[in-house]
Amino acid sequence: MMEISEMPLEEARSITRRRMVREYGENLLQRRKERGITKIELFERTGVPCKEIADAEKGLTDLTEEQKLRVSKFLRRQKII
Repeated sequence: MMEISEMPLEEARSITRRRMVREYGENLLQRRKERGITKIELFERTGVPCKEIADAEKGLTDLTEEQKLRVSKFLRRQKII
């Protein structure tokens, strides 16, 4: 398998972006579960639709920067259970 440093630039960027989206989703899911927050509650408190939260947690899509900021601010205020 070719190293990412050996790939054409656009292909390497695409792979890197997909990894970042997947890692963000994994972290979001972990942080939400640690705090006992449901997707519905996260939606109610941040306005980010449940479908977008679910897709982000699966690494299928990325949230906008504004959505990430709202989610991050809300989760930071919640205690880990």
